[in-house]
Amino acid sequence: MLAVVLDALVGVAEDKPAKRYLTVYEAQEKFDKGLISIREYNESLESK
Repeated sequence: MLAVVLDALVGVAEDKPAKRYLTVYEAQEKFDKGLISIREYNESLESK
């Protein structure tokens, strides 16, 4: 049972990409192309 739970947790952790910080220029470019949401764009600006 424990192995199943641990395997599920590891699987979820592997699916989530590492948070990568964007430069303002990269964020603007990705937002303009529709590759990131307004929320992700704002988060990238707040992290500076």
